[in-house]
Amino acid sequence: MPYVTSNGVRIHYETVGRGPPIILGHGGTGNSSMWKQAGYLDGLNGYRCIMIDRRGHGLSEKPRDTTDYGMEQQVSDIVAVLDALHIRRATYWGFSAGGSVGFALVARRPERVAAFITAGADSKPYPEQSAQSFSNEDALKDLQSIDENEEGVAIPPWAKELSGGDLEMYLRDYEAHISERSTWSKWSGEWDSLPRIKTPTLIMCGSREDPGRESEVEAKRLQNGRTVILEGFGHIGAFLRSDLSIPIVKGFLEDVGVGPESS
Repeated sequence: MPYVTSNGVRIHYETVGRGPPIILGHGGTGNSSMWKQAGYLDGLNGYRCIMIDRRGHGLSEKPRDTTDYGMEQQVSDIVAVLDALHIRRATYWGFSAGGSVGFALVARRPERVAAFITAGADSKPYPEQSAQSFSNEDALKDLQSIDENEEGVAIPPWAKELSGGDLEMYLRDYEAHISERSTWSKWSGEWDSLPRIKTPTLIMCGSREDPGRESEVEAKRLQNGRTVILEGFGHIGAFLRSDLSIPIVKGFLEDVGVGPESS
């Protein structure tokens, strides 16, 4: 299995397919396998998909110090994988927490990103929450509180098992989980950086997670941004509808000149 060492932490990644490279960044509770399970790898034929387990997740190392989970480290991990694969620029597609990492990536290392897609994430800071106020029971409630009616889809067994699998890891290595969560709560966001970002950007989300259409305001702050809102879906529901998301993303990438037909 391929690994790269980034700032002393072993990062696991996997590549599938051939064509223009596209990095797939997973959400906060889960790992890179969620993209395959949700049908994205099958739908992204014609692309070289690069799936990275973020530090603290999946098969990557799980450090316990808060200094190991800042956005600078998250960005460095992606660049380290690109360097290991000898890829100068790639498209980055991030879901949820992976999308937040994407905003940091295009703000700090724009020369490595050909296009950026974020699903269910924005450039604003995470709510402040101290490590002391978060418990194992809170983590369990996060998973058990998913409302299928609100999400607009039935949550498949694999999604519950995937989240539960990483949750079990957190419960075994609770210090690592707390370190990540407390560090992310101090992230200042990239809102002020948006007007300087030139990277072609597509912001996607479900209508039920963005009732105020804040994503449209965010896209307007970018030099080359656009928004697509999937009506009737929540945060997880929009991600699970890969049959809707993939055609939108493929059209966007062709439009900005980084799709298979553009090369």
